[in-house]
Amino acid sequence: MELTFDLPPDGGTELSALLERSGVDFVREEDRFRFRFSSGGCTWQTVCRCQGELVLVYGVHPAPVTDPARALALCGRLNARLAEGSLFLQEERFVFRTSAHLTEAFEAQARIAHALEYNAAVLSRWWERMAAEAQGLTLDP
Repeated sequence: MELTFDLPPDGGTELSALLERSGVDFVREEDRFRFRFSSGGCTWQTVCRCQGELVLVYGVHPAPVTDPARALALCGRLNARLAEGSLFLQEERFVFRTSAHLTEAFEAQARIAHALEYNAAVLSRWWERMAAEAQGLTLDP
């Protein structure tokens, strides 16, 4: 009996197929994909980077951060509550990163969809808090 293992699926190929099938208007630049997500009146840019079988999803909150120390404190508080991914600051913006590690073609697009959905859910859930903290304001918990 011979055991054979298929190579993991390519993240770029699987992400492209998922976005096309879902009707998402995206731009692909080699291993990077850019598109916009909207939920509950909030719109943000999502950037995905594909590295072989790994798909990294970055949701970028549009509000510019004016007080990095306060914003980093919020990142720490939210990261302690999040089950997956991490929130950080980059180029004066909140960025939430999730990922999908693709091991087999059968569930590759489902894993990517989960990473995208979780990313969008976190940004939507904490949208107002991030917007307020970006401006140096505090919302009541």
